[in-house]
Parts: sequence; structure tokens; C-alpha cells
Amino acid sequence: MARAYLKIEVEMGKERSVRDALLKFDEVKGAELTTGDQDVLALVEADSFEDILQVVVDKLRTLKGIKNTVTDLVLE
Repeated sequence: MARAYLKIEVEMGKERSVRDALLKFDEVKGAELTTGDQDVLALVEADSFEDILQVVVDKLRTLKGIKNTVTDLVLE
């Protein structure tokens, strides 16, 4: 099982709607509003790092309101 933290910057006022949309995906195990460089922090799990990349690029980054993401892979 591969995991990654997705740090997400969203358009102003879209924080809750982006978080709620993320939580509808089976691969997203958690998503929370945060302070700092990102607005939302999400935990993503998949069978492999390649699968995480596909989920992030093809599904999550396409959500309305997302401006930027940074994906941090969990190594251990």
C-alpha cells in the first residue's frame, strides 16, 4: 500500500467545498482544513505510487477550486 499527503491550495472561499469533494473519493482517507502554505491537507492511499500519481493527476487536481497541489510521498 502506498500513501501520500497532498497539500492543496484552493481559491478563496472554496476550502470546505474542495475538502468535501475530496472525501468522496475512495483513495482519499482524510482531508482537513489547515493553516500555512496549504489550505487543505489530504491523505491519499493506493496500491502503488504510480496509482497515487494517476489519482492525483486524473481525479483530484481536476476538482473545481483547486489552484495548486504538492504531493509528498510517504516512504516509511
